[in-house]
Amino acid sequence: MNLEKFVGLIFVILIGLIIFIFVLSPQPKYQDSISYQLAPNARSLSKSDFEMYAVRVNVFENEENAISLRKNIKKYFPAYTEVLPNNEDLIAVYVGPFRTMEDVDKNIDFIYEISETESGEVVLWKP
Repeated sequence: MNLEKFVGLIFVILIGLIIFIFVLSPQPKYQDSISYQLAPNARSLSKSDFEMYAVRVNVFENEENAISLRKNIKKYFPAYTEVLPNNEDLIAVYVGPFRTMEDVDKNIDFIYEISETESGEVVLWKP
């Protein structure tokens, strides 16, 4: 009786594997049509597709001042602070990222107004 149970278990497992491998597996003849349906207008991506811009509006020695300005800007735009790589005593305040330079140009006057500055520097945003 023990041998019969073992042979039955092996038989059920083999039938399950056959169904899984041959019946439930994706059929190659349908794979191409699925990929074309999902991305009919696909194009290759370039480095410029990932470029975004930020505006450095001010640089502070005092971290509290930088955080205060960042909080004020965050009411209207995304903003962040970052220690300058060439001088660790200075903290820069950035507004952005913006997707295109046109977005920066369209908002630059308002950015200067809320950051209480008259000039800034547009830089490539680094996530």
